[in-house]
Amino acid sequence: MRILDMDNQGPVRRIHVYLTPEEAEKLTRALTRLVRDPEASEAQRVVADDGSRDLSVSIVTPAKLHDVRRYTDAERRMFAEP
Repeated sequence: MRILDMDNQGPVRRIHVYLTPEEAEKLTRALTRLVRDPEASEAQRVVADDGSRDLSVSIVTPAKLHDVRRYTDAERRMFAEP
């Protein structure tokens, strides 16, 4: 698992996410779509009920990591960390 703070362009080690039941359902549906084809080049977004926050999720695989050009500099730095 890797978590990137998009505002600060750096990794996050620990996070606690508080979701409403509706947001949890959205996240469940997003993850279900992703695991259907883990090699697909896509991400899913879950937006807070009030639109004030969003969570982007994607699946990373060894094949995807092999092509590091697909990632931003911040993402590459994050993946390089232990």
